[in-house]
Amino acid sequence: MNTGVVIVTYNRLELLKECIQCVLSQTVPFSKIVIVDNCSTDGTKEYLAGYENDERFDIVYEPENLGGSGGFYEAIREVNKYTLDWVLIIDDDAMISKDYIEILTDFAEKHPEVNACSGVVSTKGTIVAMHRRRVGNSLLFLETNVPLEEYKKEYFKCDLGTFCGLLVRHDILKKAGLPKKEYFIWYDDTEYCLRLRQYGGIYNVNAAVLNHKTALPMDEKNIFVKTNWKSYYGYRNRYDTAKTHFSWLTALIVRLQFVVLIGYSRLMTLKKSTREKGRFNVRMFKAALRDGAKGRLGKNPEFLP
Repeated sequence: MNTGVVIVTYNRLELLKECIQCVLSQTVPFSKIVIVDNCSTDGTKEYLAGYENDERFDIVYEPENLGGSGGFYEAIREVNKYTLDWVLIIDDDAMISKDYIEILTDFAEKHPEVNACSGVVSTKGTIVAMHRRRVGNSLLFLETNVPLEEYKKEYFKCDLGTFCGLLVRHDILKKAGLPKKEYFIWYDDTEYCLRLRQYGGIYNVNAAVLNHKTALPMDEKNIFVKTNWKSYYGYRNRYDTAKTHFSWLTALIVRLQFVVLIGYSRLMTLKKSTREKGRFNVRMFKAALRDGAKGRLGKNPEFLP
């Protein structure tokens, strides 16, 4: 069985080094390793040059930072040049256990109906459930995390997964097409998984584990406090996804959600302690609503690091 992996990296050289070592340490070796460097400035290009003569590696250097969405667009387009059975999609901060691919491909061989599968995402020893989700209500576009109880089973099925350890049959990957590079960052994986639903959804195999080397997510109740420039893309792209994959009524409901978000943010401006954050949120939510409604995607110079 021929397997490939795509990795998108940007200015996280030490994480990338560890990620590559995890990839090279697999009990079932990868046939092809595609890495997209999103115009890093921290020595990543010089480090990757050491792998350029290794026939397993295919390294793409982008002239500008295309964001995660653009990076995965280029990575999957590149990996589609090869003849493979399965393709794993990860960021540079996903450290897959040495038997990750062996476990997933063994499961796929025993369950020929499976076209996409994934493993458990853990950060600092804690399962991060937001990486594996279901659409609980299509009308409301209600996303719910798979309950932690289900991680005690051999496997479970879900609708949505992040690109953190998602393995897709290569012919299905080609049929689903390329991620929306116009999203820049965030929600490209959710939109892509909604495409994969027509091919049977995602099976999460709980014996396969990866260590996601990032901070644990903050309490979802604090969404108005933890917003930043990236939030613009998340909300805008979610609105675009609703328009693309669900009914006009669902898009209208998502639009009404923006009205509530903007209203609450205006209330935040009344208190001195939350005034600046409230002002930012009003500007961010209004921009996300406006651009999502008009289908105006890509980078927004108002919301960049």
